[in-house]
Amino acid sequence: MLAPKTPRVDTHKASILYRLLLGHKIKNKEMWNHIDTGYAACRISELRADLWPIDDKSLREVTKEKKVVVVKQYFIKSINISELLKDENVQDFIRRYEQYWMKKAG
Repeated sequence: MLAPKTPRVDTHKASILYRLLLGHKIKNKEMWNHIDTGYAACRISELRADLWPIDDKSLREVTKEKKVVVVKQYFIKSINISELLKDENVQDFIRRYEQYWMKKAG
């Protein structure tokens, strides 16, 4: 597996990647609530271009207006996460991301 490019830790891309590396499955609306961006799909596309193995699944959901819509749920397969976490650059990204947000929160 080629080494993916890691984003700067102070970006929406980094926040999305961090959640995916923790094994979360995410949808655009969840990212709006979590990091206040409506452009999660764009950031995920950029992460894919940076060689991150992000998969997606189409889900049918019912809106508040009772309309059936199809939304994408994004994730990294567990086997890929296991391989990625062996990479020192990925471990360093996670460490830097956590340090940055702990410092910002404290």
